[in-house]
Amino acid sequence: MLRSKIIQIIVTLAVIACDFGRVHPPTNPSLGTLTVKLNGKKWNKIYKNAYQVVQCAVIPPSTSFPCAKEHIDLLSELYSSEGYLRQQLYFIKIPIAVGRYPIVPSIQFHCSEDDPVYGNLFTIKQDGDVVGEFYNTLTGPDNYIQIDEFNCDTKEIKGHFQLTLLIEKRGDIPALSDTLHFTEGKFHTKVIDIY
Repeated sequence: MLRSKIIQIIVTLAVIACDFGRVHPPTNPSLGTLTVKLNGKKWNKIYKNAYQVVQCAVIPPSTSFPCAKEHIDLLSELYSSEGYLRQQLYFIKIPIAVGRYPIVPSIQFHCSEDDPVYGNLFTIKQDGDVVGEFYNTLTGPDNYIQIDEFNCDTKEIKGHFQLTLLIEKRGDIPALSDTLHFTEGKFHTKVIDIY
């Protein structure tokens, strides 16, 4: 009896241990590309053999994010080689039109039609479900996103950006420096309707 319990425990531990080495790729599809330098180095190469997911969606007016006008949100996520979410770079409230738009700091659950685009970055800890640091747009520098092309038929969007972020909420062990300079940013993706 004791012997069968010990064998059962060993088998269970072996099965669990096998799962630790397994790569868990992101479940979200990537619908394009986003390249940018972070403090002079390629942002999407921070994690060796990492995954990147890029998505862009039309966001309708809502009560959770009280914007009166429909707009676009652009999100790029970096995953570790094990498949755990590590960083989210987020542009919120991009107008659906070609043009250059300033990026300003965001305020949680706030949207003003007078504000241009909001930009921020989150770091994610543990197995991809604990927020680490929160970085918000630094007021003053030349922060912008430019929509160079938008095809209404194919929903393809192309553009470029630059952005400086400053740590606003510190996690236990910061993954990045206090100030993040994103330069030479380019994106090409497809805008999806979520409603």
